[in-house]
Amino acid sequence: MAAMLPPEEFIVLLDSVLPEIARRLKSSIGLINEKAADKLGSTQIVKILTQDTPEFFMDQGHARVAQLIVLEVFASSEALRPLFTLGIEASSEAQFYTKSDELILNLNNISSDRIQLMNSGIGWFQPDVLKNIITEIILSVLLPNQNGKLRSGVPVSVVKALGFKAAESSLTKDGLVLTPASLWKPSSTVSQ
Repeated sequence: MAAMLPPEEFIVLLDSVLPEIARRLKSSIGLINEKAADKLGSTQIVKILTQDTPEFFMDQGHARVAQLIVLEVFASSEALRPLFTLGIEASSEAQFYTKSDELILNLNNISSDRIQLMNSGIGWFQPDVLKNIITEIILSVLLPNQNGKLRSGVPVSVVKALGFKAAESSLTKDGLVLTPASLWKPSSTVSQ
């Protein structure tokens, strides 16, 4: 996972890529500070920085991936300082599946478990006011990028080495179990 999802920075010209979300973000910021919302132009930028490699957790047969994210909102592409910076503890449901001799991880949904205001040029505010729209931005920008990188999978070479064509995965209480897929297929019934 560390090799596939290293810390990264994503920069999105929000109004061009996700115009509806840009409109709703402006509206949400307007609840905090109308002057700041008025500064948001058509070149508003959102920066998403993943801080570390995501951490993997197993609990009762369910897998979750947690990661620390810093999100900055800039009024325009010319702005040198962000309107505000948020620190976010996010988590996603992790699903494993196998394709031939590769183990593939897919992240589903994302939740912003904790949001903290790190700095603000628009005055102090409670970041939970923005929780829904921030979660939507992360879901729309970060998750597709990460799933795209995870889609290449991890080769499970032992499967072919043992003479099997594929592996199957399952989650238990404590871990991920890989088993070779059976080569035996039942023959069709012959009527007499």
